[in-house]
Amino acid sequence: MAFGIRKNKSGYKVFTDSDGVTRSVHKRVLEKKLGRPIKKGHDVDHINRNKGDNRPKNLRELPFSVNRSPKKRKLWS
Repeated sequence: MAFGIRKNKSGYKVFTDSDGVTRSVHKRVLEKKLGRPIKKGHDVDHINRNKGDNRPKNLRELPFSVNRSPKKRKLWS
């Protein structure tokens, strides 16, 4: 059970689960879409660059090196 959604200091929506762990909404949505945890060394990318748009079709899994490099991101578009 989640205990409310709020924004963290980076502007991403987060929630606290029943175990008291703070989790990112966008990561949880993508994990549900994929049916598995996000791979080690990978991150969630908001395709339209809008941190508040956590629709499954707007989220994809990318390697850290690609997600954090604007030049490399264009190759994955």
